[in-house]
Amino acid sequence: MEFNVFEYFKGFQRAANGPMTPQAQGSALFLGGHLGEQLTPHVDAYAARAGLSRRNFLGTASGFAAAMLAVNKVTGMKFFDVSEAEALEPAAAHELNVARKTATSFIVDQHTHICIRKDGYIPGVNTTEKGMWFVQLLDDLGKAMGLPNGTKDMTVENFGKLILEGSDTSIAIFNPFGFREDYGGKDMVPIEEQAEVKQRWPERTVMLGGGLTPNQGLSETKERLHTFVQQYKIAGLKLYTFDSTPKRGWWFDDQKLAYPIWEECRKLGIKNVGVHKGIPFGQFMARYAHPEDLDAVADDFLDLNFIAFHSAWPYQGELAALKGFKPQRKNLYSEVGSTFAATVTNRPLECAHVLGTLLRDLGTDYVMWGTDSALWGNPQWQIDAFRKFRIPDQLVDGHGYPQLTDEVKAKVFGLNAARLWNLKTMAQIPEDKPRVVAV
Repeated sequence: MEFNVFEYFKGFQRAANGPMTPQAQGSALFLGGHLGEQLTPHVDAYAARAGLSRRNFLGTASGFAAAMLAVNKVTGMKFFDVSEAEALEPAAAHELNVARKTATSFIVDQHTHICIRKDGYIPGVNTTEKGMWFVQLLDDLGKAMGLPNGTKDMTVENFGKLILEGSDTSIAIFNPFGFREDYGGKDMVPIEEQAEVKQRWPERTVMLGGGLTPNQGLSETKERLHTFVQQYKIAGLKLYTFDSTPKRGWWFDDQKLAYPIWEECRKLGIKNVGVHKGIPFGQFMARYAHPEDLDAVADDFLDLNFIAFHSAWPYQGELAALKGFKPQRKNLYSEVGSTFAATVTNRPLECAHVLGTLLRDLGTDYVMWGTDSALWGNPQWQIDAFRKFRIPDQLVDGHGYPQLTDEVKAKVFGLNAARLWNLKTMAQIPEDKPRVVAV
């Protein structure tokens, strides 16, 4: 199965003039989805009562709230905690946003990227045809999120502007891309260029290493791992079990190929190992996006933590079952990057089921926030949407899902990641953004 989840988002903001506020960005996604035709009359009514054009209204906190309130009305299910006053009165919307922010002020974004390298991606020169499939996908998504030049705008500079300065994110954990067979023999984003993020914002970022696959040779993989740890001081790994080698992929539970890597991690003090699971995009094979290989490795390396990025969506049920049927397991985590963004506006029922399944079966201490930005532009709209999102009572009662209380949201937003990465709040940078350092 090839699942191009991003197809839905193409072209949203290419026709927009000027910069988009995060609220306008989120509202556009609501109105552009399959519910859009049903939502639009409700949103237009709120805009008229506010005395604003639809476009100007959607750029406000009230406009974003109105889109969410319309979802509740159209579906007959309460997916968002929003009120009529919030959709009509900017002052009320601001006051409620401040209150929500107070309850969930510490945010660790487990899943962030820069998506460009200094020599760019040139077809036939340093990028294969298959490699361009991935670049084009990221380009399309970035442009849909208001980045006029796609991947060319997913720079170190914009990492700071969009994520660290432009949103409520307290700390960003930035993730690598590899696949060097498709990118002229070096990683899609080389680690020396990724390291610029850590150099610029040392107290507000955590750096992960990646681009490793034993299909490039186990000795070489272990050697690169040593370089990442010793020279670049990585805090953990983010890997991909699909790759661009002739073998096309590998498994975490391969005792000959993978287990020597985990043994090396033990020696080097690397305890947290993440992996892309789910969302089998671009040039890659879906079979390697399934999370089944996390079962044995989590049992065999109890002293390591394994993080399924994207929550293995659409295979999140299989991931959650690895803990649901083994409640003693305490080293399996998930994060929701791209999964939440792709479902909350267009498929709110699916979003509720995904979050509910993860929180029920993995547990509220094992699900972490992530946005996959700068792919999704400024992540603030995702933060605001999650602060307001709830699992409808019908689903809580019918499926045994936990309620998305402020306490649970605080865990997902930052406390779980802080525990996993050994982070401690030290001061405020600026006043409303806790800065964290490893202890």
